Amino acid sequence: MKHPAAKTIFFVLVCSLFTVSALAQITIMEPGFRAVVLNSDLSDPQDITVFHPGGVYGANLFVTEYDTNTVSKINPAGNKSVLSTSVIYPVAILFGHGAFGNHLYVSESYSTDGNIVKVAPTGVKTTFASGIDSPLDMVWGPGGAFGSDLYVASANANKIVTVSAAGAVSDFLSNLDRPSVLAFSQGGAFGEYLYVTNTDDGQVVRIDANKNVDVFVTDLPRPIGLAFGYNTPFGDFLYISDKNTGKILKISPSGAVSTFADGFDGPVEIHFSEGGLYGNDMLVADGDSGRIVRIISLGTPTITITPFPGEVGQGPFALGFTVSDPQGLSNLTDFHFLYNGIDVTEAIVNYLVASIVNIDENSVEFSVGGITLPSGTHTIEIVASDAEGHTGHGKVTYSIQ
Repeated sequence: MKHPAAKTIFFVLVCSLFTVSALAQITIMEPGFRAVVLNSDLSDPQDITVFHPGGVYGANLFVTEYDTNTVSKINPAGNKSVLSTSVIYPVAILFGHGAFGNHLYVSESYSTDGNIVKVAPTGVKTTFASGIDSPLDMVWGPGGAFGSDLYVASANANKIVTVSAAGAVSDFLSNLDRPSVLAFSQGGAFGEYLYVTNTDDGQVVRIDANKNVDVFVTDLPRPIGLAFGYNTPFGDFLYISDKNTGKILKISPSGAVSTFADGFDGPVEIHFSEGGLYGNDMLVADGDSGRIVRIISLGTPTITITPFPGEVGQGPFALGFTVSDPQGLSNLTDFHFLYNGIDVTEAIVNYLVASIVNIDENSVEFSVGGITLPSGTHTIEIVASDAEGHTGHGKVTYSIQ
């Protein structure tokens, strides 16, 4: 929808509020991006996650530190604090959903008896699943033919296993070559596959729901992390970290490889934040340098939505969101407010304009009070575009019991 009032309906946290320092040695090969350090006081960071639901875990970034058996959290100012020091050789980290609950899950990658554990907000660890040979990465099944279980790369066993909400471990596919990191594509040009880095072969393979394996990219020095840039300024590409060369590679749907960024010191995992505190930026765990690097898209609209899902219950609440554009609100050309996938912008635009609580040249903040949601799942998505064709997304899902 193009609407005059829509130009005043947009989102975010200004990037500079959540960065520590510029990172001159990292080179971004494309215009419109820059790299900053979120934290450089880490011991071999392996993986990153952000808890969008907020709640008891707070608005922190969580990271695994392999060398010190530590799970740490980084606050918006970039300061690190320790959550747990009892997770043995932690690698993968993510938050649960649905039947798995909003728990923090971490893989303990040691030997043949690797575990998946849950770490409480207090730092207390409990075992969720066990007996997985070197679990390196985890990803949630997307539903459909793949189901919604937890998929785990069992590197030393050269296979991928699934874990049910009850913690039961089952083989999904064997005879791989040290699978390291997993990512599900979301349809479109990349199809509906599970993409896997076969690190020792220098390959990325893709697996369909019938367990057919196809080599997608080959001849990479040492591919580790991978993530899709869907609905971000980075575009619909697959991004891969190459630990040996210190590069972040950009892969097209046809498998064409180009260098997106260079100058990292052993990059491991890549994470795209889906709105919230870090907008739609790319976060990279740069293992050997002990830092988390944030790659920011310049000139792109950004959108932040609160409260987080874990903070919303059956009672009334105020929906807050901020929309901003570094080039000014006048540069915004298009705005959409979607509820459960339905564009309701036309119906509520006057209400949104009346809910503006703060506005300046570059950003506008809204507070929509008195919202009560019935039991069930409710998704709110806000999309803003600018005159240069950049699009920013913000999305939050509330599950009301």
